[in-house]
Amino acid sequence: MTDKINYLDGLRGIAAINVMIMHFFILLVPAIIYSDRMPSHFGGLEQLFSSTPLGLIGAGNFSVCIFFVLSGYVLTYKYFRTKDKKIIISGAVRRYIRLFVPVFAAIILAFLLASTGVFHYYIETVMISGNNNYANYWTFTPDIVDAVKQAVWGSFFAGEDTYNPVLWTMTIEFYGSMLVFAMALLFGVQRTRWTFYLAAAVLFFNSYYFAFVIGMVLADTFNSKTSMFKTDNKIILSILLISGLFLGSYPVGTVTNDSLYGFLNNGLFQTPKLTYHILGAGMIMYVLLNSRWLQNIFSSSVLVFLGKISYSLYLIHFLVISSFTCALFLFLHSVFSYGTAVFISCFLSLLLIIPLSYLFYKYVDMAGVRISKIFYNRMVDPSISSGTRYIKQKTISSAIFTIYDKLLK
Repeated sequence: MTDKINYLDGLRGIAAINVMIMHFFILLVPAIIYSDRMPSHFGGLEQLFSSTPLGLIGAGNFSVCIFFVLSGYVLTYKYFRTKDKKIIISGAVRRYIRLFVPVFAAIILAFLLASTGVFHYYIETVMISGNNNYANYWTFTPDIVDAVKQAVWGSFFAGEDTYNPVLWTMTIEFYGSMLVFAMALLFGVQRTRWTFYLAAAVLFFNSYYFAFVIGMVLADTFNSKTSMFKTDNKIILSILLISGLFLGSYPVGTVTNDSLYGFLNNGLFQTPKLTYHILGAGMIMYVLLNSRWLQNIFSSSVLVFLGKISYSLYLIHFLVISSFTCALFLFLHSVFSYGTAVFISCFLSLLLIIPLSYLFYKYVDMAGVRISKIFYNRMVDPSISSGTRYIKQKTISSAIFTIYDKLLK
């Protein structure tokens, strides 16, 4: 059994690129995302994106929901295949360090950039584009102690994102991971587990944690010996795919009753965009798990590569946009039309972000994976030598399994 499922990496890669596109839009063409709440630079053309399914291009919140559904699935599917509790223990023990190392590096990079004053280009660009929602970023005084505190604690346990706005997801990612680990370990082999799954879905329905529950339920469903939820019916899958994409395109800006999405704006949900984006992400994931055709598309080498570097791209792209992209845009804006300046700035920035993300992946992200494994190995059995690749799981695992057996067996 391989550690990676290529088509899931492909989906993750598309989601990461979409988040990056959203931040290009938010900074330079904010009306595409926020509709009439922001000034238009193209005579109202942005409305085609902010009020129709074209909004899937740059649907960043929907893409984040896809990330969370993927996490719920990927973190638990091996356990549901093997029922090996060591998989859950290993994942839970390693999770913080695996996420922390790249976050720490990204925050230190942000601190260094902020210390040079390079983010003043961002502030000038926001004044031109008119995006008041993001006007307060990069206005703080950088402090190395604060940066380290945010990397170690604030990003994961307090929802702090001063040094990188994309880090708002880290608290959700960490707690969501612990949620599905706990649920899988406590209820994953119980016949009544579906009752607990339903209870969790109801409890977390109005939060991003609902996406993790969906991902875990799909992992259980598609990795059991038999599953009545699997289907190859193309009509059903097509309907779910179209429905999922439509829900995923639900605007984050103003939704009027006479718009294409007006019938969804019915007051049923506390935060409609959150609920619809999560449901849409779950539908997309379900279709992908059932469709060989889509699996082949998402397994293409380009998409798998983007999936491989997706975490790194997610962490550093906003730093590049806030510095290089903004500086380039300000220069080009004085020479070319607004649209030309936007296009050239984004295109050249993409050519910089992709290789930087690969380098970050190779030297930082992979280091985080290795360090998390070393930490787990040492924690489980301190006698493991540095050259040994075998994990002798004795002390902690045995204690946890003993407690688990006494409580639930």
